Amino acid sequence: MIKIGLLGEKLSHSLSPILHKIILKNLNIQAEYVLYEVSKEDIINFKEYMQDNNIKGVNITIPYKKTFIENLNSISSEAKEIGAINLLYIKDNKYFGANTDYYGFMQTLILNNIDVKNKKVAVIGRGGASASVSKVLKDMRAGEIIFCFRKDKNSKVDFSKISKGDIIINTTPVGMYPNIDESIADENIIKKFKVAIDLIYNPIETKFLKLAKENGLVAINGMDMLIEQAIKTDEILFEKEISEMMRNKIREEIIIEMGEKNENNGN
Repeated sequence: MIKIGLLGEKLSHSLSPILHKIILKNLNIQAEYVLYEVSKEDIINFKEYMQDNNIKGVNITIPYKKTFIENLNSISSEAKEIGAINLLYIKDNKYFGANTDYYGFMQTLILNNIDVKNKKVAVIGRGGASASVSKVLKDMRAGEIIFCFRKDKNSKVDFSKISKGDIIINTTPVGMYPNIDESIADENIIKKFKVAIDLIYNPIETKFLKLAKENGLVAINGMDMLIEQAIKTDEILFEKEISEMMRNKIREEIIIEMGEKNENNGN
């Protein structure tokens, strides 16, 4: 059986298997979804491992989004500009790279009716996710994009360039389960904006978004991005074009499944 999956260093809390199981079922595709936890010492051998084990493609998460980018036969234009891939796949015995986070974030803005044109946007973080977000913002003609980040692991995020703005976006893992009491920005920073977006989806409402809601901001979590990048991944891997009707059906099933999962976990 064809295998697809997720590649990363630590994946115990990944929701990807649930997403892709639902997508593949709706597309009537027989494939096994596997989590590939690989150490930094062994990652150099993963491309060959894919060939040897009939792995069609893998999404890639922290810390490997830039690991393969220089050693592929082809890379999508978005991924090239972003400088990171989150999808590595094999076709005709050649290796390809793409960035479906780009599509996921763009769809997040569209689905939530967030117009970034000419808006002032603060992006927190400078990793692969930050690069994907900034590429979308540029393509959707955002006005001013301000990047806020830590100078080193022991320092706080530098928000000194911010007076006020329209949209603030967290692209870091700060506030992700199990560290749910952390927020990348405090209330005094958050209330300078009108919209807060957190790419984190576990928990559904981070402390960052809770503070945003309490201060009257529109608050958007990372669930739309997670779902939409997964759908785009399977479109690419299986060369399918998923209709809007099918996308909506898949989204509904995933949201129901996630809700049941949270109830069962007591969340």
